[in-house]
Amino acid sequence: MINNWLANMRTWAVCLIAYCAACTSAVACVLPGTPASSKGILFEHVPTDIDAPVIVEATIYNATDNVSFAYDRTFVPVTLMKARVDRVIKGSIDTKYLMIFVSMDSCAHVGVGRGIVLGTLRDDPQRGIMLEAIQKADRRDWSKEFFAKQAAIHDATKCFRNEFGARECRLPGIGPESIQP
Repeated sequence: MINNWLANMRTWAVCLIAYCAACTSAVACVLPGTPASSKGILFEHVPTDIDAPVIVEATIYNATDNVSFAYDRTFVPVTLMKARVDRVIKGSIDTKYLMIFVSMDSCAHVGVGRGIVLGTLRDDPQRGIMLEAIQKADRRDWSKEFFAKQAAIHDATKCFRNEFGARECRLPGIGPESIQP
C-alpha cells in the first residue's frame, strides 16, 4: 500500500493558497476595521491634504449601484447618485441639484448621506454636468456625532431593486421629485 499522505497535504496546501489568493481582495472590502472597508466620498470637514477643483457640501438623496456608464469611451460600472447642493465651497456650480458618480472598481462605501464631497466636474451628453467624486474619505476620522448623523440618514433610506434590477436607495422627502405642484 502506497502512502499518499504527503501528496494529499500538498494538494490541500495548493487549494488553500489558491482560495486565499482569490478571496483576499474581496474579504478586504468586507472585513470591518480594514483600511479598504472605511473609505468613502463623504468628508466631515474639508481636507487640507487633497486638492480638488470642486468642493461642495451636499445631501445625497438617491444612489443607484451598477449603472452602466460611458466614461472615456469605455463602459464602466458606477454608483450614480443624485444630490442636493447645500453649499458650494470651491468651484462654480450654479445648480441646486447635481449628479455624482463613483467608479465601482474599488470597495469604497458610497450612497445616501450628507457631508463634504470633492471631485471634478464632467460633462455627460445624456445627463449633463456631473461630479466625479474622490474616494479618499476615511470613515474612521468621523466624529461620533457625524457618524450618528450618517447612521440616522441611512436608517431613513428606502432601498429596492429598480426596473433594471439594480439596487437603488432613496431618502424620502428630498430632491426635485418630492416638490409638490
